[in-house]
Amino acid sequence: MKNKRTNTFVISLLLIFMLVFTACSYNGWGGGDAAKGVRTTNEEQEPAKAPVTLKLLTWADDTYQELYDKFNARYPWITIEPIPIEGGDDGILDQILALQAAGTPADLTWVVGDLLRFEQHGLLENLKPYMDADASFQGKVLPDGYFDTMAFNGRRLAVPFVDVPMWIVVNKDLLAKHGVDMPPNNWTFDDFRDIARRVTEPAAGEYGLTTSSDFVMRLLPMKAAADGHAPNLAYLNERLTQSLLNTPAVMEDVRWLTEFVTKDGSMLSWSKSAEQGDVVKQFINGKTAFEIGGDWLLPKLQKEAKFEWDILPFPRGKVNQFSFHILGPLALLSGSKHKEEAYKWISFQFETEAQKWKIEKGANASVIEPELTAYIDQVPLWQGKNIEAVKMTKDNGLVLPGATIPGFSEYNWINVINDIVFQGHDINRIIAETEAWNKQTLELRKKWKR
Repeated sequence: MKNKRTNTFVISLLLIFMLVFTACSYNGWGGGDAAKGVRTTNEEQEPAKAPVTLKLLTWADDTYQELYDKFNARYPWITIEPIPIEGGDDGILDQILALQAAGTPADLTWVVGDLLRFEQHGLLENLKPYMDADASFQGKVLPDGYFDTMAFNGRRLAVPFVDVPMWIVVNKDLLAKHGVDMPPNNWTFDDFRDIARRVTEPAAGEYGLTTSSDFVMRLLPMKAAADGHAPNLAYLNERLTQSLLNTPAVMEDVRWLTEFVTKDGSMLSWSKSAEQGDVVKQFINGKTAFEIGGDWLLPKLQKEAKFEWDILPFPRGKVNQFSFHILGPLALLSGSKHKEEAYKWISFQFETEAQKWKIEKGANASVIEPELTAYIDQVPLWQGKNIEAVKMTKDNGLVLPGATIPGFSEYNWINVINDIVFQGHDINRIIAETEAWNKQTLELRKKWKR
């Protein structure tokens, strides 16, 4: 496997909701799970294979049926059965254990963020032997350390099944109504705030920002990174061992976003939004100028938006300009009765056919090759849009860390800042919460020899 593109912060997590309990026997932290009989995805199809149905725990919508069908066309004897995830990592664990108890174990799962929760209960297969034996990866060029970001103590717990870049989504009609031109790609955070103020017209129910916690989860840590206040998107230090959330510069960033609600009036609080029927909580309603979006929002806008929309990169900070990425963990469960077939689904994610499908839906290609880079220009989703902003995400990405950080699911920074920004809570709450988590994660590191 070749590695080429350096991405300093590719460590990954996916989205936000966390927790979990449960006990299950585990046979050690060493690195077992030998990949017996693993075959490469390049093998020719053999006749008369017994039908296999793979149970995949996922929160994907019906759109993913297209990818399941593509996989089934490649491997006609294998069918993907999506099982909707209920809740976060805690809900996933409950579902895994319930299916095992019923004698119908799941084979694969998406993970919200805390891989160590699953690993300590022995639920994850070590993917490294499978991938080492998979000839289909040998000629692929991938980002440096791409698979290592979901490794723990020599075991590869999961792989990123998708690279989800994000952008500032713009209601161009609302900007035009207020005489504001589409900003250039090198716009700044000052430009962002100024435009949000200029397009706000409370009498018309129009505001600069959608009342969305994505501005807390995405924009705020992006500003901290771009201004040099934090080295990554989770406010962690370089070694990912301690939170910097309670440092003066980061707390000032929180005040900055809070003022969109308390001073500028360009974003409504949760209570004010509710008073107006929560119209401004949904960008597609056309009453807000800016939202943060990725592959979960853009196809919906393409089909349903009644206004002209486009995208912009995240604004440039005092130090740099970055794009926000999430790498979604996909794991093979140790209780699967069809490990060989389940691994084929994992390997298929990196085939050109699957990579192109993900580009069509607004995601990035994980594999680096000219054909996939050129394919961006052919995708209907981006026709007439700011395609240069799409291409920028290939080179300036920061990836949300957390999947193998001890105690990360208890790192409560998103809820804390949501309460401060949208409900007027005391900003000093950050200090005690951060100190408590910093102590907790150090204790867990000692326990797990991390």
